[in-house]
Amino acid sequence: MDLSKRMFAIANKIRWLMIVLSILTLQLFDREKIVTLPVYIPLFILIIYNISSYFHKGISFKICYAESALDTFFISSLIFSTGGIESPFYLFYLLIIMFGACYYKVLPTFLLSFGISIIYLSICFLSGEPIATSHLMVRIPLFIATAGMCSFLVAETKIAEEELEDQRQKAKILQPKIQTTLCNINEESDRIKELYNISLKIEGASSEAEWLVFALDYVIHFLHPDFAMIFLFNPGSGKLETKATKGEDIKFPSFRIGEGLIGQVAKEGGAIVVGDTYIKTEPMYSFLKDAKVVSFIAVPLFLEGINGVLFCGWRVKRRLEERDKIFVEMIGKIISLRIKNERLDEEITRISICDKSTALFAYSFFEGKLKEELARSMRLFRPISLIILRAGKDLSLDTQRLGLIINSQTRADDMVTYQNNTFFILALRTGEDRIRILTNRIREEIEKKMGIKPTIGIACYPDSIVESHNELIKKAYAALALAERKVERMVIASECGI
Repeated sequence: MDLSKRMFAIANKIRWLMIVLSILTLQLFDREKIVTLPVYIPLFILIIYNISSYFHKGISFKICYAESALDTFFISSLIFSTGGIESPFYLFYLLIIMFGACYYKVLPTFLLSFGISIIYLSICFLSGEPIATSHLMVRIPLFIATAGMCSFLVAETKIAEEELEDQRQKAKILQPKIQTTLCNINEESDRIKELYNISLKIEGASSEAEWLVFALDYVIHFLHPDFAMIFLFNPGSGKLETKATKGEDIKFPSFRIGEGLIGQVAKEGGAIVVGDTYIKTEPMYSFLKDAKVVSFIAVPLFLEGINGVLFCGWRVKRRLEERDKIFVEMIGKIISLRIKNERLDEEITRISICDKSTALFAYSFFEGKLKEELARSMRLFRPISLIILRAGKDLSLDTQRLGLIINSQTRADDMVTYQNNTFFILALRTGEDRIRILTNRIREEIEKKMGIKPTIGIACYPDSIVESHNELIKKAYAALALAERKVERMVIASECGI
């Protein structure tokens, strides 16, 4: 409801107040000086109008003009009958001007105030009473000033009303988007919870086939593909073969790495999302068209030597969003990590690389890995760092706890071992610019949890020029020996010319 409609309803109530005040005030005047008929006839007409306007729901400019004219007629007759210039009822003119400012634009409002001023002057002259110039010098400007002030206030109110309406419309437009966003947030929250549940179920599964089916169950549950399947690389055949399926019973051939769509995903290591295979002209989509697969998501299962593909297919055209791809990728990463963990467990069991006293890698295994990773870093010109850490000569020191603290601060692919009261940390892909951050983190954690300040020597390749892993170890030991004589108890070999 706009301002004029609201003020029309308010004017009806104010008019009743004006009528009551008029009747009560007339009782205070000397009745002999009041011309009764010119007062009560307009009053009776005004009462009838006010009753009818209460039941009239519509509003138009004609009604507003008629209302202003009727109010002016009543008040003018009231002023004329109660003393003209001496009548206090001239103040009722201000109500007409105020409501006129709400009904009309600025110019009609000023014209209304000028008209009322002329009518008032005419009444004053016709009443025959002596006119005080001071009265007219105050009252006429008061009418004009009221028109200007009310027009300004109404204009500001309408501007604010328009701004509020704009905001309301914007909020109305945004409401569906907000609701959609909230739904998406809730859906993503459910997906995150389910990803957590997948991890728990996979960890509790007794066999690889069982937890692979668990993972595919969640994909089917959330994305509703017609089928989902996992391809894993078989070293014996040299191909990517179907390892687990869920949904429709569909047969796909085996693929070599780089062969066909599945082989391409495994080779490139990037997800492929297609909403309509029939618009694709590349040969690698042919087997999908033959199998009547219209939409699909294919993500690689790749984590340090693990090759495989997680594939979800639909028989109908489907609009696949980025979040769908991300969800499948997360499932793929969980699968990749589980496979990697299983293979690492097998390798650990096979070669017994674990030191029972510290639960860290055996030094012999660590040394072999150091040699292997340094050779790879030299070949790829990639940084690698070796940290040697000693926590003192106290034989009662809990080396297992200390090893766990150190291990907790390193990355998953870093290696930690222990020998002769000394810890060795191999930080892959970490050069001199980042090794200090890692070392400070380890040192702070040891000081915080065990209350001891370790001595640390560091050697980094290619910052330190070495030809073999033995030279890297020697430089790290030299840095350790120098660190024992320094206050900060940490030395990087290349910074000291070692």
